[in-house]
Amino acid sequence: MELESFKIQTKHLNIAGLKNAETSGQPVIALHGWLDNAASFVPISSYLDIKCPFYAMDLPGHGLSEHRPESSSYHLVENIVDVLSFIDALASQQTLAGFSFDKVTLLGHSLGGIICCLLAAAAPEKISKVILLDSMGPLTDETANVLPQLRKAVTKAMQIKSKVSVFPSFDLAVRARMAGVGNINRLAAEQLVSRGTAKVEGGYSWTTDPKLLKPSFLRFTEEQVEAIFTGISCPVKLIRGEDGYFSAYKSLEKRFGYFQDIEQVSVPGGHHFHMDGDIKRTAEYLNAYLSN
Repeated sequence: MELESFKIQTKHLNIAGLKNAETSGQPVIALHGWLDNAASFVPISSYLDIKCPFYAMDLPGHGLSEHRPESSSYHLVENIVDVLSFIDALASQQTLAGFSFDKVTLLGHSLGGIICCLLAAAAPEKISKVILLDSMGPLTDETANVLPQLRKAVTKAMQIKSKVSVFPSFDLAVRARMAGVGNINRLAAEQLVSRGTAKVEGGYSWTTDPKLLKPSFLRFTEEQVEAIFTGISCPVKLIRGEDGYFSAYKSLEKRFGYFQDIEQVSVPGGHHFHMDGDIKRTAEYLNAYLSN
């Protein structure tokens, strides 16, 4: 499956990403992880055999998508509206082209998977199925930690705008990404950095909005996550990396009981197994899930 760039203006923001050439059928909306971008799905795309529209979004503030206004922040739940607005804009575009769809399939890695779950619970009439890649919901806080977290976030929000990092060379930017979230290999890092940096005076700088690095004002409690996830009525498929986040966060295992309908498989690799793990086997699972 070959991917090409796109941009769509939604009711809120201009969203960029990568898509295939298919125009009819139920779309697949793919959402990447925190500080990644749509290139997260480039390595696996050559193994995918998808006969429907496939859209890998750059989430707001990531990749080539528009940043939120300077006066706003990036709260997790705002992504629900962002993706719904994208789906609405896509539906309008498809209608003008003589096609239509009622629901979409959501595919999400890490943060993208968290957004998929929240969206499937919030707007079940829009979602036919959810596929999660090493993702099982947001970080949570005990009630006793709510106030300290709020104070930390407010302090950070009131600080002067963060200084933007500039890397003297593309190679140094790649090395920084290799050591970042997920500790990915060089090829995967090069793909993310190619889409996630811009040439500036003195070298290369991230296109990612620096505000994404600031802490959340509030986090869900585990009870709230359970209440939300029990509202997901569509089938959920989880593909997890054998050395991914589940190997480090055993507490996530209990969340399987929150879902009405969930199946899981594992593949060799770490948190970014769809980029630098057993990509072929991951694609085989995805092709099977998406063909049903």
